[in-house]
Amino acid sequence: MKIGLHYSFQVAPHESGQRVVERGLRDIAAADARGFSSVVFAEHHFLDDGWLPRPMLLASAAAAVTTRMRIGTDIVILPLHHPVAVAEEAAVLDLMSGGRAILGVGLGWVEAEFDGFGVPYRRRARIYQESIGVVRRLLAGEVVDGEGHYAFRGARVRPLPVNPGGVPLWMGALEDPGVRRAAASGDAWVMPPGNRVDKLRRQLALFRETRESAGLAPATEQPLRREAFVAETDDRAWELFAPGIRHEYGRVYRPLHPTYPDDDSIDNLRRWADGRFLIGSPETVAADLRRYEDELGVTECLIRFQLPGVGDEVIGDALDGFAATIALLARG
Repeated sequence: MKIGLHYSFQVAPHESGQRVVERGLRDIAAADARGFSSVVFAEHHFLDDGWLPRPMLLASAAAAVTTRMRIGTDIVILPLHHPVAVAEEAAVLDLMSGGRAILGVGLGWVEAEFDGFGVPYRRRARIYQESIGVVRRLLAGEVVDGEGHYAFRGARVRPLPVNPGGVPLWMGALEDPGVRRAAASGDAWVMPPGNRVDKLRRQLALFRETRESAGLAPATEQPLRREAFVAETDDRAWELFAPGIRHEYGRVYRPLHPTYPDDDSIDNLRRWADGRFLIGSPETVAADLRRYEDELGVTECLIRFQLPGVGDEVIGDALDGFAATIALLARG
């Protein structure tokens, strides 16, 4: 089981966006030498908390301060962007990182983002599927014409990625149609952060069945996204991280999680969060990760712990805690 990092670089009202990014890049550089496997960056637009909207830019910055970790996106909202530009950026990131790039893409679910980019929300699934095929063909070295939402002629990516097989395409999906799409078109499905283990187990079976029916080989990687925090005890971890959960799930992701408790005291949050997050001591988190590995075949967990409301002074301690968790996993 590997542990990677996931960043969105959101900021609380009293924080500086510049400081949050600087701190994150320092932590990423430190994590590169401490056994973390990867770092990926998320995309959203127009949010009051300053969620940074250009994950490829952050991935490029991370590539410049690391030498070992894989670097990429989770996710680029692919329908919002011209697929030729996305393919070119992925190839350049792969070159900059010496073949360490991952391209994670997703459909998107916030209608205001599509309005802001002038992309028809109701056509996003069709545009997404068209763009996936274009990106894959371009990164394989083909010359491609586009006849869909993005129409173009004679596009090709030069220079090509470092690896002859191109850049691994990871696909995010919350619900069953997206899981089927990831199975048929991607190299891996990134299990989402808010889905409980029982739902993930059922969706994983769907993913595997879809690949088998399409005559595709089993996926070799099974990444999982989780909000996560480590402190000396379970209670302390919840005390420190609860403000971040309240911000992210009580506000940003609230439309996706209607069962989020109106009274989000720590006790109520812990009951609601059962099976959703990784929060506790290194021993507790390591045990949960082993369960994900055993029950879901998870090969890598992408954790996010830098959230608005989580004090800057404890972020470094959490990174130390996850380094201790990696050591526990290595001991078996």
